[in-house]
Amino acid sequence: MTATPAPDREAQLEAVLQAALYLLGARQDQMLTIEEWTDLARAVAACQERKTADYLTEHDLEDIAERYVLDWDEATDGPVSNLDG
Repeated sequence: MTATPAPDREAQLEAVLQAALYLLGARQDQMLTIEEWTDLARAVAACQERKTADYLTEHDLEDIAERYVLDWDEATDGPVSNLDG
């Protein structure tokens, strides 16, 4: 008998799949937005019990802090930047 994933795990896997589909679509269009990249990082981080910021570059985090209005929760996503001020 195969165990079915718990609802939280199923939701995490669905988020990874959705983010991967967006990533594939962006690659086909030869473009990828910071929002799509962040969605993928957030989904992978949730599955691996890590922070979204762990999967983004310092440049990405600076862009998020300076230019983009994203739904960012430092408790789950991690700090937006390690820079002081």
